[in-house]
Amino acid sequence: MTLMTMMLPLLLIPLVGLAIDGSRLYIVQSRLSAAVDGACLGAGRLLGTTANTTEIASEFLKANFPSGYWSSNSLQYNINYTNNLGVQTINVYATVDLPLTFARMTGNTDSLVSASGTATRRVTRLVMVLDRSGSMNNTDPVTGLNVFTTMRSGAEWFASQFTPNYDELGLVVFNGSAIVAYPENRPWDPSPTGVGGPDKNFATNPQTQTGPIFDMLTAMNVGGGTGTPEALAMAWIEMQKTHAHDLAANGVDNTLNTIVLFTDGVPDALASYFNDPSHNSLKIHAAGALTNTTSPCANNPATGVASTQMKGYIVAGNQPLGPDAGQTGWQGSYGAIRLLGYDNSQSLTTWLGSTGAGDLTKTTPNTAFSNGPCKYLGIGTYNSTTDMQDLAKIPDFDLYGSSTGGLAYANSTLYDGTNTWTPNTTSYVAATPATLTPNSLWDGTSGNHYALPYMIAAASWNATDAIGKTIRTQNIMNQVQIFTIGYSGNGGTDLALLNRLANTPISTSYVSTEPVGKFYLVNNTTELISAFNSVASSILRLAN
Repeated sequence: MTLMTMMLPLLLIPLVGLAIDGSRLYIVQSRLSAAVDGACLGAGRLLGTTANTTEIASEFLKANFPSGYWSSNSLQYNINYTNNLGVQTINVYATVDLPLTFARMTGNTDSLVSASGTATRRVTRLVMVLDRSGSMNNTDPVTGLNVFTTMRSGAEWFASQFTPNYDELGLVVFNGSAIVAYPENRPWDPSPTGVGGPDKNFATNPQTQTGPIFDMLTAMNVGGGTGTPEALAMAWIEMQKTHAHDLAANGVDNTLNTIVLFTDGVPDALASYFNDPSHNSLKIHAAGALTNTTSPCANNPATGVASTQMKGYIVAGNQPLGPDAGQTGWQGSYGAIRLLGYDNSQSLTTWLGSTGAGDLTKTTPNTAFSNGPCKYLGIGTYNSTTDMQDLAKIPDFDLYGSSTGGLAYANSTLYDGTNTWTPNTTSYVAATPATLTPNSLWDGTSGNHYALPYMIAAASWNATDAIGKTIRTQNIMNQVQIFTIGYSGNGGTDLALLNRLANTPISTSYVSTEPVGKFYLVNNTTELISAFNSVASSILRLAN
């Protein structure tokens, strides 16, 4: 009993005292950490606006850490803001003194409590590239919702996450033909230094989803083919425009660049310059004749005068080969069809609102066809077996210079939510119906589909892959990161192509020195909205 009495003041009381002081330290440190986190995130959400971020951070800090909290005093803080290559960072470090009670018995009168946090926010230049092909107008089998309207709602929410007057946004939409929906510039200027490019005026109020980019998303309707290579080429040119404008205005352009592609299918359309003198695709001219080697197309080849240049797109009909033996795959080929980006006969909102008729307005894609009439190419009706017969071959390059040849398309891997299959042969023949008849090429799965539309789809795949490589390896501006979202609920999306475009580590063409993006595979509309959310988080990187 005497021993316990002696130990009470010497051991037990100090231990209890230390426990009490330790609890107070933990409570104060937790509250200070929460206040620092709040300061980082509160100010971080205003990065990119005209707000004074360091002043805002200090106000958040003081509001969340009351003066004299648990008898603490002398709140000190250091707030730093940096902007490095378009990545804005705010760092907050704070300390307070906490007087000790029982620990004074050991000679410690107070303790310094500290906390730190960081928030980052990218200055963003972004182009959304959205698929509005006919297959999008389907009902999601899981949610029962229309896929297209869900995609549009997701895109509207996604656009609302960015800051007008600071971030730069653009919008390209595509079916068989692509069109720059925002900013509006009609007819579209294909020069990388021309008028247009993603800008800071895309919204008046992102929270209420009002402003020009939201108007264009609302006007958008669905129908037609899948001209993915032209859409990506337009997005890349649009980015170059803004880079050139910002560089001229500021002398420097440190913005990081992003393209976000959403698609539910595989490429099947190819924007083309058919009589390009550098690689003319027309058969030899012979007035009034159409044979295996000759065509009545008069502008053959084109000259430097625009009225002689035949430009439009060709498209493979129907769907790619399915996962089951005996499914026929692509059936029929159509062209030449007008390029909506360059056609000013209708307003932008009219073209956006078309449900297929606008996309498939074939008559006179441009004046070159009416000035030099062909037998089939560019006339006002459709015939899947004759449309291509004025061509000697599928063009070697698309309208934007991307190669259509090679074996890259053999990497195609389709997934429909249940099955995974590789539909493509390792052969590519850029021929026309004059030299290739149905069933003359075997695709490795079945032999009862038309060879030509299969080859048009392969050429479109190759051109899509090629423009992705061009974008990732460019050295004109800071790197361009590509995010891809593939919806597989409409019969199959191409896992391999979308991974290659994003240059993910599992891509069949992965290169570690190129910008690495992300691919999101979604099987229903619920996952689609989640994917848009994940992409926004990855781009903005607002975290601490």
